[in-house]
Parts: sequence; C-alpha cells; structure tokens
Amino acid sequence: MCREAKILLIVSALFTFAMGLSGIFINVFFWKETNSFIIIVLYNLMHYITTPIAFISSGALAKKKNGIWSLRLGLLIYAIFFGMILFAGARGIWYIYLLGAVYGLATGCYWLAFNTLAFDFTGTNNRDTFNGFNGSCAGIAAAAAPITSAYIISSFSGSKGYNIVFTITLALFILLIFISLLLKCKNYGSKLNWNMAVGRNCEEWSIIRKTTIFWGIRDVTIVFIINILIIETTKSEMSLGKLTLIAALLSSAAYVLVQKIIKPPKRRLAILIGTLGSFAAILGIVYKVSYVTLLGYTMIDAFFLPFFLIQFSSSTFNVINRAHDEDLRIEYMINKDIVINAGRIISAAILVILLLIFNDTSILKVYLLFIGLAPVAAGFFLRKLKAVLEGDCSKN
Repeated sequence: MCREAKILLIVSALFTFAMGLSGIFINVFFWKETNSFIIIVLYNLMHYITTPIAFISSGALAKKKNGIWSLRLGLLIYAIFFGMILFAGARGIWYIYLLGAVYGLATGCYWLAFNTLAFDFTGTNNRDTFNGFNGSCAGIAAAAAPITSAYIISSFSGSKGYNIVFTITLALFILLIFISLLLKCKNYGSKLNWNMAVGRNCEEWSIIRKTTIFWGIRDVTIVFIINILIIETTKSEMSLGKLTLIAALLSSAAYVLVQKIIKPPKRRLAILIGTLGSFAAILGIVYKVSYVTLLGYTMIDAFFLPFFLIQFSSSTFNVINRAHDEDLRIEYMINKDIVINAGRIISAAILVILLLIFNDTSILKVYLLFIGLAPVAAGFFLRKLKAVLEGDCSKN
C-alpha cells in the first residue's frame, strides 16, 4: 500500500477510537436524560436526514478541490459537535435535534471523504487487503475505547465522567485535523455530475443500491437499540463497555480471518455466512432480553458480520472500476449514501410509528426481528454480482 493509504488507516483507527470513546455513550447519555425511545430515535432520524445533505455538499467541494478538504471539514464539524455537547451539558437535551443535525453533517463530510480517498489510495489488487487491515485496526481501536470510557464514566458520579470522555474525544478530533494535513492528493478540478449522483446508473450499481438500502434498514439503528437494552438490563456503563470490548476483539479477529481465508471463488459463500450469522444472532434477544442473550448477540454478530461487510465494501468500489467510472467515484459515493440513509430513515420511521401505536417497548422484539432479516435480503442481492465478487473487474 502507498504512504497515503497507510496514513488513511491511521486516521481511520484514531477516528474509530475517538468515536468508540463517545459514540456508543451519546445515545446512552441522552437516554438517561429523557428515558424516551422516541426522542432518541428522532435524534438519530435528524442524523440520517442531514447526512446525505452533507454528502452532496462535501462531494461538490471534493470534486472542485479533492477529498482531503471534505475529510478535514468532517473532522472539524465532529470537533464542533463535541464542543457543543460540553458547552450545553445537561441542557443539551433542549438542543437534541440540532445536535443530531450537526452530527449528521459531520458524518456525511467524513465518510464521503474517507470512501473517496480509500478508492483513490487503493486498487482492485489490494482493496481487500486495505479493507481487511482497516477492519482489523479499527477493531482494535474499538476494543480499547469503550472499555476505557466506561471505566472513566463509572469512576465519577453524575455527568462528570461523560464530560471527561467528551473532552478527550474533542482533543482527538483536533489531533486528527492536524494528521489530515499529512495527506496529499491532487485536485480533481471538475463539477458534480448530478445525474450520476442520484441515478441508478449501470445494472451492477443498481444491485449495489438494492443491497445498500436493505443494509441501511439494519445498519446503525440496531446499534443504539442494543446499547440501550444493555444499559437497561445491566444498569451499568461498564457492562456496555465490556460487551463492546468483546465485540470489537471478535470483529477484529474475524476481519483478519476473512482476509486470510476468503479468496475470490469463496466470496459469495462468505456473504451467505455473514448474513445468516447476523440474523441468527438476533434470535436470542427476540426470544428474551437478558444479559445472556445480549452477550450471545454481541459475540455472534461481531464474528459473522465482517464476512459480509468486507465483500460489500470491496464490491462497491469494484463495480465502479468495472464500469470504468473512476472519475465519477464521488458521485457514486453520494449515490450510495443517499440510498443507505433512505434505508435508515425508513427503519427509524417504522420504529417511531410502532412505538406511537403500541406505546410499549416490548414491540422492540418484533422490530428487531424485522431489521435482523434486512442483511439477509442485502446479501441476496449482493451475491448476484458473481463476476465482480470472483475478481473480474473488466467491462461487461
């Protein structure tokens, strides 16, 4: 891998560590203030709505300049977000929807840039290696961060521990801004192609879109639900930190394993293993919410999901290569983000409706079963990309 790819891996690892410190506890922090699933879901819904807006805006910036500008902007907005939380403190609940919107802007800018730069700094011959290393390094960072923040939060009463964690996170994002100055990339100097940014494009990309919307239905929505269920079941941030540590270690090991044993002829099998394993993980919680079933979900999902995610990530880039649309990679990334957030919005909207109609959190079991099936549907479509998965990246 080139120097820029290695720096990008460092950025990714530090970013994951920073988000691992605070990311899983932001929803918990707001949950403790409101004790309302609906408010937490609406906060996340604001995040999902503004993320595509940021993707499009930062995409236009990246096309005119390069992806590094969008990366720095995303890191800056993340720093502003955590600064706002520290400034508002317990009053942050009054600004929860504004905070959700700012978080979405940061997410859109960062991930547009990261996906674009990951494409620029890798090729079809080393993309699986990059994604494998990225998943492994991020897994190690994700393992260390939550248990660290859980220890800090548990060591102090009230919100003091949360404030310390958010302060450390803010400092890490400032450090990341300086590290991003080491990245070099030529200016693209072109304009955004709106038709490609919002259209279905080639047939293979249409399959990626279908895969993405189903993955979006499950994606991050299930994470904050499971985290809140862990807190409600155990009444302990340390328990959440320990389970997240277990998940990160297993996920990191799985990324390494997939990178070593899954070769092109086995990629479709890997997708099947990953999606069915992910669905199986949720069944215990659907039956009964307890520490044992939550632990089972954490371990099974963490191990099996990378079998799907590595193939999904690599296939997305390889379809662009196969269509010879490398110059339109930003448009493809915007296109994908619009679709994944459409899935997230659908998922969050369904959850809000269910909670309003039934006014009972026991409906979460039915909802978890529904979104647990989403990766299976995503895998069904992704496996149709046989030529791409088996290593043929030439034009049809």
